[in-house]
Amino acid sequence: MNRIGIIGSFIFIVLSSGISQQLANSSHFTESRTAWNPAFTAIGNDMIFDGFFRMQWIGFSGAPISGFASFQYPLLKQNMSGGAILHFDKTGPVSKLGVQLNYAYMLKSFLSRYGQLSLGISGNFQQYSFNGSDQIFNDQNDNLIVSSRTSSFFPSIGGGFYYTTSTREYKENSFFIGAAVNQIYTTKVLVNNFDQVRQKHIHFNLGGRFYNYDTYIEPMITANIVNPDIIDVLYGLKFEKENTFWAGLGYASSGMMAFQGGIILDQFGNKYSKLRVGGLASYGISSTLAKTGPGFELYVGYNFDMK
Repeated sequence: MNRIGIIGSFIFIVLSSGISQQLANSSHFTESRTAWNPAFTAIGNDMIFDGFFRMQWIGFSGAPISGFASFQYPLLKQNMSGGAILHFDKTGPVSKLGVQLNYAYMLKSFLSRYGQLSLGISGNFQQYSFNGSDQIFNDQNDNLIVSSRTSSFFPSIGGGFYYTTSTREYKENSFFIGAAVNQIYTTKVLVNNFDQVRQKHIHFNLGGRFYNYDTYIEPMITANIVNPDIIDVLYGLKFEKENTFWAGLGYASSGMMAFQGGIILDQFGNKYSKLRVGGLASYGISSTLAKTGPGFELYVGYNFDMK
């Protein structure tokens, strides 16, 4: 009971720590969740090297570009894992480059024989840069923008949890839920003495996997919430055939449709490893977003089974 009470308190703090979009929005790629929730770090038996790249609104000047390269390592005997993520994000005159360190602890057989609860914490170290020299603006005397080039370093802390009813892949159906808060704590970000207040970002994830022999269907809902008014909900449906391929459809409440697909190369370089390569195309179906053009995402992951 004491353990459950402590865990419940941790989850409550994560969800209630608070809620302008300042971090890159999450993706319909299930494999990329560790960048937004440290509790997803190496939750299974695999050591993972992976990379993600996204370009939104192709052809629209100043459109968001983001990506990351990460390494995740499971310490199976200690029921914990660690990881490091090198990430970047650029929108118009604002760009961010940083390193995120993740740690997660797993509680096995939680609430059920094969259930697992993962608790994670992250430390993010970012270089925030602003370059207003190429921007078009109305106020000719705006000191924040006129020929402005500045940068500032700031750290931040985040935390999250992830629970699945079963860790047995291709053996039984499972449900999962996860949530994280990024920028729970952060230092000031000063641009020409103007403080860029860092808002808390909530990432929420809910879904399940329904198996049929060597295939599964995975419906999933992901919500990105920033206090007080920015909420974006992603709905996804994914089909995967074991060690062969996957395909999926997605929709975002902002008015974007997404289509993804990828291949899985089993025993790639080693009988205990596999390579996952996938692409995602998105397009705005609302009259406003349709004018911004399509978006594109790429994911590459190399998984090595450590068990």
